[in-house]
Amino acid sequence: KKRLLKRLVLYTFPPIPNSYSFTPFGLKTESFLRINKIQYEKCYTTSFGKNGTIPYLRIFDGDQDVKSDHFEEISDSNQIIACLLKDTDFDTSQCEENMTKEQKAIAHSCLRMLEEHTTPTGFYYRYFLHMPTYCEATQMRERAFMGDTSRFGNFIFKMVSKGMIKAWEKKAKVRGFLRYSKPDVVWAMACEDLQALEDLLASNQDQKLFFGRSNPGVLDCTVFGHLSQFLYIAMDFPQKTYLKENCPCLLRFMEHFKESYFPDWDILCERQPNEGLDPENPRMQALKTKMKRKALRVVAVMVAVGAVGYHTLGSPFS
Repeated sequence: KKRLLKRLVLYTFPPIPNSYSFTPFGLKTESFLRINKIQYEKCYTTSFGKNGTIPYLRIFDGDQDVKSDHFEEISDSNQIIACLLKDTDFDTSQCEENMTKEQKAIAHSCLRMLEEHTTPTGFYYRYFLHMPTYCEATQMRERAFMGDTSRFGNFIFKMVSKGMIKAWEKKAKVRGFLRYSKPDVVWAMACEDLQALEDLLASNQDQKLFFGRSNPGVLDCTVFGHLSQFLYIAMDFPQKTYLKENCPCLLRFMEHFKESYFPDWDILCERQPNEGLDPENPRMQALKTKMKRKALRVVAVMVAVGAVGYHTLGSPFS
């Protein structure tokens, strides 16, 4: 019996203007799929995967419907890439071809720097300090939650936008960002990260890709995904200013990578429906049911409190 081909579906946030995606991890994953010419489909959604993250990848048998309950789900961009690198059904050999141990170690360190420090400084800027501006620049209400056409989506947007500010206040404290007298110290540290990437890229004669390689690797995908957030979102990130004034190699790299692997960038930035808010989506139906139950419980409590007050204090109209 002929073996069925695998069907890959990448679940990621709906597209936004200019920067296409507001998740650097989703763009990093999609970049990896593209540089390796791996066929994939996309589902734009705000519904998170099994471990509470986006993006996530579902692998179906070739003839399966994507609505089937039979699939393998891989969450976290690093886990997705690691899985595809090991999967012999996909040719990803050029990603790490002829890379030395030293280069692999440097690439790994840069990835961790970007994901555990550089990008969180950007999240701190946009989510905690400038959330209203960020929502306007990305058209989050309309693009991500369809709040202009969906009352329920608009409600979720309000909850999420308020929740992100509170969540990033806690994260900023944990990461130590709030212990400094002013945010400029945080931006300075982030710019040191960017300068390290600029120096690494400039150290090779051919500065189109990292380590002077002819084919992009995981680090190239990671840098493109994360720096896109600073450069392409229409906000005045301090990191954007630093990149434009001090990092010509990184600027050329970003444009070269986008032109080479995302020639359809402008089309990708167009508005797309959020499948997670489809009324027929089982998750959406379950969420609405859950919220209705909560609302009924609140009403029941209010009625009970009112009854107790009436019997205790008497009618205010008596």
